[in-house]
Amino acid sequence: MNLSVDRMVALCLLAFSVGYGVLAWNHPLLPFEARMPFKPNTLPLGLAVLGVVFSILTLVFESQDQVSEDGRGWRTFQWKTTAALVAFMIAYALLLRPLGYIGSTSLFLIASAILLGETRWMRLVPIAVVMSLATWYIVQEGLGIYLVPLPAFMGAL
Repeated sequence: MNLSVDRMVALCLLAFSVGYGVLAWNHPLLPFEARMPFKPNTLPLGLAVLGVVFSILTLVFESQDQVSEDGRGWRTFQWKTTAALVAFMIAYALLLRPLGYIGSTSLFLIASAILLGETRWMRLVPIAVVMSLATWYIVQEGLGIYLVPLPAFMGAL
């Protein structure tokens, strides 16, 4: 059996999925969780099973005839853009409390879209603000999770 990059990744995914599944299976449940139809470990168990199934399928059915284009893709990968997006994510996390959820999320969406090449400002800014407001409202009212919507100097809603 030829050990290609795809097979090495599939073996790593298989090992990770088996370990993840064992940890999820052995996760201690609280007494009231024992009879719940959807337990805290249900989704992790499902993900572990899917990871095992797909990694085994990759190991069995991966063709040796074709050279994967993914093996050469790292040469043309946009490392600077990725690093800038990670920096934007860190800045977003740091600005979440000082600017509030709506301001920091809008700023993050606008800056990320500009970095990725968006040039239509008249669409970008309203969409970012409306989506920030909509997600804040859904999380606040629908899920009951309090998020500070505005900066501290403007007062909370």
